[in-house]
Amino acid sequence: MFDLPTELNREGYAVVRNQVSVGMVAELRRLCADMPERSASSSTDEGSGDGAGSVRSGDPFQARRNGELYGIRNLLNAIPAVREIVAAAPFIDFARAVLGTGARPAKGVFFDKTPEANWPVAWHQDVTITVQERRDVPGFEMRPVKDGVVHALPPVELSENLLALRIHLDDADADHGALRVIPRSHLAGRLSPAEVSQWIATSREDIVSVVAGDVMLMRPLLLHASSVCRFPGHRRVVQIEYSGSDLPGGLMWAGS
Repeated sequence: MFDLPTELNREGYAVVRNQVSVGMVAELRRLCADMPERSASSSTDEGSGDGAGSVRSGDPFQARRNGELYGIRNLLNAIPAVREIVAAAPFIDFARAVLGTGARPAKGVFFDKTPEANWPVAWHQDVTITVQERRDVPGFEMRPVKDGVVHALPPVELSENLLALRIHLDDADADHGALRVIPRSHLAGRLSPAEVSQWIATSREDIVSVVAGDVMLMRPLLLHASSVCRFPGHRRVVQIEYSGSDLPGGLMWAGS
């Protein structure tokens, strides 16, 4: 078996195959599908990332189009049962192998590419974190509240030590919205738009094909994107960001 931390730190991502049981996949699908519809008539405004978009009604938890759920933001607070699952084996074991014994879930989102919400995602890094409240802490740039959640731009060193786990609940290949990544781009730190363009023009792209039950580990600063599904159907992903430490200055992770 490959050395997971070494592979992850070198390439910026790694895939662990067939780690989630059929029963656990079904349970995560059920928990997310059972999210009650609290804003059935609200309009939506899709975000630019591979996430849950936004709801103009101000609902801090869900995004829907024509009544169909395609995203859940602030997932760890929206569905506490999911927090319990991702704080247990096998998921916490992956996080501890990379971040140490203090690893804990800090942020979670669910997204699903469906015929009603089949959007392309441009190349980007995940650079912001979510916290419980605004505080003036050196090195942290507070961003506008989005969908009821406080966002902040942390020091780049903090971003470099986070870990994202993408728990795949459906198969995804090049024709079905598989994530595209640029290996080793995470090693360059936080990139300017010009630097992103340079990486895209000069670097290899990997298409990360997965099946339901696979887990992809990724450094949030890895450049990533995804295309629309050519044959739209469910492409459900639970994505959890883990941290190995507390935040300074009284800041607290939104998902803690």
